[in-house]
Amino acid sequence: MSRNKKQPQQPQPKPCNFNSEVYWGSMAYNARLLQSYKSLFYMMAVSRFEWVGLPKTVDPLFLERQLLFEGRATIARPVKGRKKGFWYSAKCVQQSELGVYDYPKRWIAYNRDQLRFKVTRKNGVWIYDNVMRYPILDALDLCARELVDIQKTKQVNRFYQKVPYVLVAPDDMEISANNFMASVMGGEPATIANRYIKEMEPYNLGLQVPFIGSELTAAEQNVMNRAYTILGIANITFKSERMIEDEVRSMSEPTTMLALSALNERRRAAEYLNTIFGMHVDVVWRADNISENYNTLGNIEKSARILSGQSKGLAEVMGND
Repeated sequence: MSRNKKQPQQPQPKPCNFNSEVYWGSMAYNARLLQSYKSLFYMMAVSRFEWVGLPKTVDPLFLERQLLFEGRATIARPVKGRKKGFWYSAKCVQQSELGVYDYPKRWIAYNRDQLRFKVTRKNGVWIYDNVMRYPILDALDLCARELVDIQKTKQVNRFYQKVPYVLVAPDDMEISANNFMASVMGGEPATIANRYIKEMEPYNLGLQVPFIGSELTAAEQNVMNRAYTILGIANITFKSERMIEDEVRSMSEPTTMLALSALNERRRAAEYLNTIFGMHVDVVWRADNISENYNTLGNIEKSARILSGQSKGLAEVMGND
C-alpha cells in the first residue's frame, strides 16, 4: 500500500513591480521616471502664457495643449449649424494650399462633441506654436531622457557606496556575524564580541567607486536649465564660481529669444482677432498677479492697523501725562 506523501509547498516569490515590497523592475521604473519628467515639462509648457480677453467659449488651456502637442491650433467660429457664432479653440487640419507667407487659406476645425466646421480667414485664425512651426516636444523629451540617465547613474553610484565590503565568517559564526553587523549598522557605541571575531575577515569586493554626487547634481541641474531655456523660462547654468553681470545677461538672451519665439506667434493671432473681428485679446507671460496684489493689499492693511494702534497708544500715554 503506497502512501502519497504531500510535497512541501515551495515559497512563492514576491511580486516584483513598482508598488510591491520587492522592486527590481528597472524597465517599469525607468518608464515611470521618464513619464514623470515629461509630465513636469509639459505642465510648465502649457502654463507659460496667459490669454487675456478671449471669449468665454474659448478654452485657453485646450488651446495651449494643442499648440504643445501638435504645434498648431485655431480659434474660430462656425458660420452655420447649432453652434453658429460661438468661438472655439480647436484642433485644425489644413484643407488648401498655403498662402504667400505659408499660412493656410482654408482649414477644418474639429474637437469632440461633434464639433467640426470649415474655417477661412473670415471666421478664424490659424495659430502656430513658435516661429519654426514645429512642436518642441522632441527637445523636451530628449531632456527628460537625459535626466533619467543621470538619475539612474546617481542610484547606481549610491548603491556602490553602501556595499563596499563582504564580511567572511566561519559557518558556525554566522549568527555572531549578523549580530556584529547589526550592532555596527545600529550605531551602537561599542560592539561586544568574543575572541573568535579574529576569524572574521572583511573581503574587499573591489567596489571602491568614488562618490560623484556633486558632479551628477550639477549635470542634472544643467539639463533642467536646458529644458527651461527651451521653454523660455529664465534660468542660470549651474556654475561653481560666481558669474559677472555680463555673463548672466549674455546667458539670458537665448532664453528671451526662445520665449519671444512662442509669444510673438500667439500675439500675431491675437492681433488678427482684434483687427478683423473687433476683439480685445492679448497674450502675456503668465505671473501670479492675484496673489501678489492680495499680499500687497494685505501688507498695507496690516501696516495701517499697526500704525493706528501705535497712534492710539501714544495718544493714551500723552493723555495720562
